[in-house]
Amino acid sequence: MNQATTFAELAAEAQRQTLHGLKQAQDLSLRGTELAVGLLPEATVPTPKDAVEGAFAFAGQILQQQKAYVLRMTEIVTGAAEPAPAKTK
Repeated sequence: MNQATTFAELAAEAQRQTLHGLKQAQDLSLRGTELAVGLLPEATVPTPKDAVEGAFAFAGQILQQQKAYVLRMTEIVTGAAEPAPAKTK
């Protein structure tokens, strides 16, 4: 197996695991929302529009964080970044 294939397989597995983690977080969020809606007085429940706006604002923050992560990863992979200093005990 060549190195490109190995890297492609590793990347595919990382993506699969990321999507699985995202799905778990979404499921947890939905369950929490269902519970909260049943416990909170009606006046404190956001409108559907506010809930959607808040969710997409959060999604935007996730995308920004992921972009920074991927850019850093590309720096590491291409050798453009300084290696992390060695940890001392």
